Amino acid sequence: MTGASSGIGATYAERLASSGRDVVLMARCADRLEALAQRLREQHGVSARVLIADLSEDGGIDAATSSIQSESELAVLVNDAGFSGIARSSKSRPNASTA
Repeated sequence: MTGASSGIGATYAERLASSGRDVVLMARCADRLEALAQRLREQHGVSARVLIADLSEDGGIDAATSSIQSESELAVLVNDAGFSGIARSSKSRPNASTA
């Protein structure tokens, strides 16, 4: 689960854990991610592994890729990491982004 430290990502993590699924949580914010993982372990009795990774950087992408490839029983990947900006869609460039 990328982007799991808050918002929609944290909600998805909560719902998966509440159905008894183990989760691997990825995000940049270590303290929120660790707190979520601990809460999911305590409330739902699941395994909740934490990976601190910034997916806007090559090192973070490499860490996420290695983690995903090492998960022999990976059933679902929820990619909720993202960024936003404000621009009229008619004036935005599809490949232009700043992270």
